[in-house]
Amino acid sequence: MPDFSGKKVLVLGLGESGKASAALLRAAGAIARVSESSAGPGMELKKKELQDLGIDIEIGANTSAFCAGAELVVTSPGVDIKALRERGVIERDVPVIGELELGYLFCKAPIVAVTGTNGKSTTCRLIGNMLTEAGVHNIVCGNIGNPLSGEVDKLGDKSVAVVEVSSYQLETIKDFQPYIALLLNITEDHYDRHVNMEQYRVAKFRIFMNQSGADWAIMNGSMREDPLLSGVKAKVRFFGREGDGVAIHGRDVHILTKGLADAVIKGEDMPMSGEHNLENVASSAMVCQILGVDSGAIIKGVKSFHPLEHRFQTVATYGGVDFIDDSKATNIDATARALGSLDKKVVLIAGGRDKGGDYAAIKGLVGDKVSAFVLIGEAAQRISGTFEKTVPCYFARDMADAVSRSATLARPGEVVMLSPMCSSFDMYKNYKERGLDFRKAVDTVTRIPVTKGGV
Repeated sequence: MPDFSGKKVLVLGLGESGKASAALLRAAGAIARVSESSAGPGMELKKKELQDLGIDIEIGANTSAFCAGAELVVTSPGVDIKALRERGVIERDVPVIGELELGYLFCKAPIVAVTGTNGKSTTCRLIGNMLTEAGVHNIVCGNIGNPLSGEVDKLGDKSVAVVEVSSYQLETIKDFQPYIALLLNITEDHYDRHVNMEQYRVAKFRIFMNQSGADWAIMNGSMREDPLLSGVKAKVRFFGREGDGVAIHGRDVHILTKGLADAVIKGEDMPMSGEHNLENVASSAMVCQILGVDSGAIIKGVKSFHPLEHRFQTVATYGGVDFIDDSKATNIDATARALGSLDKKVVLIAGGRDKGGDYAAIKGLVGDKVSAFVLIGEAAQRISGTFEKTVPCYFARDMADAVSRSATLARPGEVVMLSPMCSSFDMYKNYKERGLDFRKAVDTVTRIPVTKGGV
């Protein structure tokens, strides 16, 4: 356990990560202070909570005077350290780690770390549910909403920490060494932060950086020939259609022992559909197989699983039209996976804050699956410019207008789906708020009959 007694530590950011980091450092005897660039009622409340613990806070700016003298900086994922160093706010020779690294330093439990462009949250919760069915104490945490730093005091050496990890968090690790590291997939995302696909891939592969031969690296079978594999020191296993130990066959997942099917997770027993969810189930089963969980508990964990809110959820059926909330689809590949899971035509509500991806990459899929776009937010014009010659594109003022327009366009047997391909931050606090607004609008439309036949 690290000794932070009397150490001057600056925490950058007062989100959940920053708040958890500061509280953990204070409890460890550090002289912690927190600097937050934004302000508002929510920040004032968090400031008061930490001040009650004896922690100094500044909000509304990151000032050189407040940040000076730190022996260590702990940063939240969204903070641009490079810019703060260039401005002289953070001294150039002061070491910087992320909240994930801090939590790791205090964590007594073996860590299962899960990263990937899509499916992280679902897979983490699946692993947690399988472990719970096996009677193994576990906490699902990390980028999913409750930081590892805030959970370490509840984790013993007999527990398992199931940690969702983002590429932003992986950029600031030093010694972070998960016992099992799972890389689900890598597709275009976060070009608002990463310069290109190669830089994004390198960031994701950092999850394996500190592993040894005693650890496990699990990744998608599509990565068997990835040149970055040469740097992985852990024992490597692949999941997918040609998986090692767990394999997908048709719509089922087979748990294998010595190459033979030991147990089968039937597709009809899975509470979520789509190829991407088969991969989530297979990778989760592989993790738990390595941890010694028996096949029966793994199958129970799938059957008793409750899918995440705002991830491909049917929230209403009205007039023969299904309304699906897929607000958590914040990148192009997530929307592609959702479209690929449907065998019906879709009126697609999309748009938000653009992340720099290539919408044209899914033109063929859109032509096959989408009957019309209804577009919202900052990215509306760019999305329309990509697809207007493929399918009709309409613009909406807000979510209520988008759902109303979509309901008039959709025919019986079709789907209205919110699957934005973009982040929510132009119009909403997060994808959850966006999804709830969609559901509110759907509730209004399904209570008030709509007139079919155009916009």
